[in-house]
Amino acid sequence: MEKENIIDLKNIDIKKIEKQITDFLKFFDPEVKVTVELTDSLYINAETKDAGLLIGQMGQTLMTLQYVVRLMVAKTVGGYVPMTFDVGRYKGKKEDELKELAITMAENVKNSGYAQQMRPMNSYDRRLVHVILKDFEGVEAVSIGEEPVRYIEIKPKTL
Repeated sequence: MEKENIIDLKNIDIKKIEKQITDFLKFFDPEVKVTVELTDSLYINAETKDAGLLIGQMGQTLMTLQYVVRLMVAKTVGGYVPMTFDVGRYKGKKEDELKELAITMAENVKNSGYAQQMRPMNSYDRRLVHVILKDFEGVEAVSIGEEPVRYIEIKPKTL
């Protein structure tokens, strides 16, 4: 789906999308509860007793499900809709943890003068770290390596 065909969020039938995603996810858990929130984009969250099944190792299954859900929503509304698909608010919790870790590591780098490396992470998480640290004084974040072991090195900013 091309992003030129962006749908006005005010015209979206949220209940229809909620039912569609719920029907799809019932194949994984018949008791799944899906909520759709509308702000400047769609936020779709699935609550299930076995969230790990839908999240997968390092969030890989969740990323795949987000892709499928994005296609389903685009087909339903007839165009691209900016959205996030989440399970058990996993992404929000993970973003908070990643922000805390990035800031702690940046402070350590700033105080010690020595670079530190974060664990390998997907492109979404690396982007978050870059955004979090872009205005952090005295340090810079650099992505290093090749997928799937690409990671961020936080190092003292060179003048």
